[in-house]
This record gives sequence, C-alpha cells and structure tokens, in this order.
Amino acid sequence: MASPVASFPAKIEKTQYRGWSAYRLTNGLVTLYIAPEIGGRAIQLQLGDQEYFFINRDLAGKVLPPEQNNLKSGWANYGGDKVWPGPEGWTSDNQWPSIPYYILDGSKFDSEITVNHAAEVAVKVTSPKDPRTGVQFVRTFHLFANTTRIKVEQVMRNISKRRIRWGIWHVIQNDAADASDPSKPNPELYMYVPLNPKSQHPGGYAVMFGDVRHPSYQVVADGRMLRIHYLYRVGKIVADSNQGWFAVVNGQKNIGLVENFEYFPDREYPDGGSIESWNDGPGIISRGPFDQILADDPKKTPYFFESEGMSPYATLEPGEEYAHPIYWSPTRVTNPVHDAVPAGLISEPLSGKAEAGRVTLHGSFGVFVPGTLEAVFYSLMGEELSHESLQAADPREVVKLETSVAVPPEAYRVSIYVRDAEGENRGFLGNLILK
Repeated sequence: MASPVASFPAKIEKTQYRGWSAYRLTNGLVTLYIAPEIGGRAIQLQLGDQEYFFINRDLAGKVLPPEQNNLKSGWANYGGDKVWPGPEGWTSDNQWPSIPYYILDGSKFDSEITVNHAAEVAVKVTSPKDPRTGVQFVRTFHLFANTTRIKVEQVMRNISKRRIRWGIWHVIQNDAADASDPSKPNPELYMYVPLNPKSQHPGGYAVMFGDVRHPSYQVVADGRMLRIHYLYRVGKIVADSNQGWFAVVNGQKNIGLVENFEYFPDREYPDGGSIESWNDGPGIISRGPFDQILADDPKKTPYFFESEGMSPYATLEPGEEYAHPIYWSPTRVTNPVHDAVPAGLISEPLSGKAEAGRVTLHGSFGVFVPGTLEAVFYSLMGEELSHESLQAADPREVVKLETSVAVPPEAYRVSIYVRDAEGENRGFLGNLILK
C-alpha cells in the first residue's frame, strides 16, 4: 500500500512530559504522550495546543513505589487513560477489587517503538504479569500521518495456568476543571452516548452509583441519545450502547473526542454494557460490602470525568489472548453532538433551502482530517451531476458551513464530503434532499 503524502508526517521521540519520561507521538495536528513508568498510560492527548486528559498536578513527575500506592496509603491517581480488567467488585474472585492496584495501574510497563516512519509511528507497552487476575495487558498506540485518528490496540493475555474470564475495561479521565478557573468545575463538559433501542436497561441505561435522579443524565433526541452533563457530584451509569461510539465535548474549549469500538450484540458484557461514565465528585456510594465517602474537596476529589469503554467477556485458556481495539479521534467541535460519522462529529446537522436554482447550506462539524468540504449533487437515480468545492476544513478549527451554491437542474439531493489533500473522499458529513 502506498504511503500517504505526508503533509502532516508522523514522528516519535523520547522526551519528558511534566517530569515523567514519555514517548511523544505527533503529526503536527495531534500529539500523544505515553508514560510507561506510571502504568503504561497515555498521560496526555493534545489537539494543537489544547489538552484533553486530567493530570493530577500533585503527582506530576512522581513515580510512586508500591508502598506509597496501596489500600493503606491511598491511590496514586496520575490521570490520563488506563486499562483494567472488568467487572469491578468485592464479593467474589470473578470481580476485580479496583484501585489502588499497583501491578496493573501504577507499576512500570515494558515499552518499545514498533513502527517509526512518516506514515505511521507506534509504541507498545506491556504490563507486568498479574497472578491474582491471571492477566497481562499489552497495548500499542498507533498515530498516523494527516489525521487525528489514533488506533489503540488492546490485548489481554492469560498468563496463569487456569481458565480466566474478564472484560477489557478502558478508562479516560477527562479534564473537568474550568478552563479559566481550575478551582471550579467545568460547566460545559458533556458526554454523548447513543442508546440501544433494544436495551436491557429501562430507558436505555442504568445508574450504577449515586442518585437515581442524578441531574447529570438526560435522554434527548426522542430517546436516541443519553446526554451526560458533568456535575461535581458523584455518579456512574452503564449503557449497552450498540452504535460503536461515544463522544466527550468540552464546550469551554470547543474540543471533542470520539471513541470508536466494535459492539457485539450476542455476547455478555461486564456490568451489562459497553459504555460507562463516572462523575468524580462528592457523595456517598455503596460499593456492596462497604460504603465509600467522597469528600467535597477538589484536592481529595479532583475535577475529572471518566468516559469508559468495556469489551465483552473473554474466556481465555492458559496462554490465550483476546484483542479489543479502540480508536480515538479528537477534533474542534461545539456542543451539542448529534452524531459521529467516519468524517467527523456533527454538531449542527446539514440543513438548507433550495430556491431559484441555488441552495443555501448550513451546518457545524468537527473533522478528523485536513482537507476541503465538497458538495456533490446527485440525480434521482443516483447519477453524479456535479462537484462543488466549498471551503477548507481543519481538525484544529470548528467547521462552520454557511454558503450558497448553484444547483444543477436535475439534482435531487446533495451530500457534503471531506476531501483530503490527495483528493481522497474521507466520508460524508450530511445529506440533503432538494425536492
């Protein structure tokens, strides 16, 4: 396969991020920092100069040993992203007892660069073997030229001599502090979860922790979407979402991150769902055999919001592996989000009015590749009638479409595509019937 024209070539280097040793993967659009010495996590994701992930400033640059990261001393929550076995619980060996859990969350992971050229760079991190769960995690972060889309391979390996059964539980801690005053929570942070019309949960989702009437959760779009508004008040939900995506949007910065994954309708999921979220905030929650009190104190209960993806259960014999890849696509976008498509996030769906041989097009989007918006007109039978270049599009800017264009006499509909620098069609953002 031919390499893409590297207008934004991929690069990788060893560096420092806030005092931690890290790999820096970048292409000039998006930058990812991987910190092997603190649980092999992606510690930060950036689009241009905008940062997405929560960082615990009190732990910046620190690498705590197990005697300072355990149940008695407390959890060293560095921030960033992480991967755990699911489900969480405390009543049987079929549940993971959660953090602090040094081996899989806080220890040093092995690391190596596996791909390094202008079209793609990748780094692999491998956890120590965990005898309690029987699990070893291997993740490989891939960053490509000319796009913000990042692939995260996630592999769970059975390193024990017994059969094990877990799901792969992936967690991103999104920065939920006010952009202008970090001593306050962000009032414009939202998560969007498409709901399964055949959900096992009444209303499409279930409250796992916190008040069942928690004001963070609102079903919108005629029951098709769960909109989660981050509030500094503890709460957690699970949804058996079947659309293969969710998105988090910071309305103060106008940045969004969509995560894509494959959903398996005929398989069982830990907690009964493919997507979970966690509001870090004060309150009392039941963990089953005990209650947990979260203090109303940002030092002890920081401003972060977890967007979480869960794989189906995988039953593994000794030496077997299970893979569940995910994809991250950051972009500039505004609230609300109506849909996610391969070309980008849709904030204001395409609309327009045709009259006197022209159509006025409106819409607001976030794209994943730099290029050009193009209008393609079709006849009633699907024949392509004309292509009209509209405007430049860049992932680092909100794409606002408001333009008027001539309509071919036989046009029945128009679609808006993103064309990249090589002229490739990278997907459509909207479709409009003209008559």
